[in-house]
Amino acid sequence: MSLSEPCVGYGHEDKCRRSRWFRPQMATCSVALVVVAIMAGCGRSSNPKTLSAEDAVDVVKQAAKVPPTTPGWNWPEMPTSSSPYSKDEGGDSPSKSDPLAAKLYRRLRGLDLIGGAGSRWEDKSKLANLAVELWSSAADAHAAMPAYREFAHGWAEKTGAVSDEPVGGLGDEAWRISASGYSEEVTYKWRRDNVVLEAHVQCLPACRSDIDEAARAWVDAIDEEARRSSA
Repeated sequence: MSLSEPCVGYGHEDKCRRSRWFRPQMATCSVALVVVAIMAGCGRSSNPKTLSAEDAVDVVKQAAKVPPTTPGWNWPEMPTSSSPYSKDEGGDSPSKSDPLAAKLYRRLRGLDLIGGAGSRWEDKSKLANLAVELWSSAADAHAAMPAYREFAHGWAEKTGAVSDEPVGGLGDEAWRISASGYSEEVTYKWRRDNVVLEAHVQCLPACRSDIDEAARAWVDAIDEEARRSSA
């Protein structure tokens, strides 16, 4: 797995929208991280149904297409960029000059990421990024969540004041990390069995309404599609 960390800026080289989408063959950028207290039964899922490999890939493909549904916000009708589902092919370890990415790489090493897909919607004042990953097992997906959360928290601290908390009603091990400073941003990450989903919303300099509420509306739509596709 490659953990390259490109930036797409708002015209500020040191203050840019950060990608947390880690496979270099994917053009889509994303953000994320979080982890919640681990309940007994590592890898246990709220979805007891076991999907075939083909059905699991379809869940990833469909969930990665859900457009932003933030009430009252105008988004481009079509994604400004997207990454169709592709298998993970590994990659080089990140540069030591990026200690956050290097640590994440070490913590995820040995876990089996199968593939993923993503989409991005962006205009001059805001972006929404969606990334969906398929892991070989619920146990591996579960094991990745704490590492992702630590990484996301570290990146959020570069923006400003950080809020990091678990959220309910959203699959397994769901968390939200938000930050405010030169911009407003929030990342939700959660797991359903061996599928890990991440939604990121960012505004510069500020959003037109509460970013947490707006992002949660989109997150709920993504999760509904993931549950529908796996039914």
